[in-house]
Amino acid sequence: MEIDLSKARATVRELSEALEALDGTVVDEAPTRAGRSQRTKVSRTLQRLAHLGDRASVEVMDAYYVFKDRDEPAE
Repeated sequence: MEIDLSKARATVRELSEALEALDGTVVDEAPTRAGRSQRTKVSRTLQRLAHLGDRASVEVMDAYYVFKDRDEPAE
């Protein structure tokens, strides 16, 4: 049996690249249109990162259940 984690690895790569891009970002706290726009973008990006983390977890669990179903003998 071959364990296929390619989806999870692709998601983790996407997550890693997005984390690197956002890491160290200086947030403009000014009450200006540009500041609000940047904060909105950062907020949405952080939500997307959380989603990618959840998706990677689900993809790993999918692989686990495929493995578990094959590993356990049928009753």
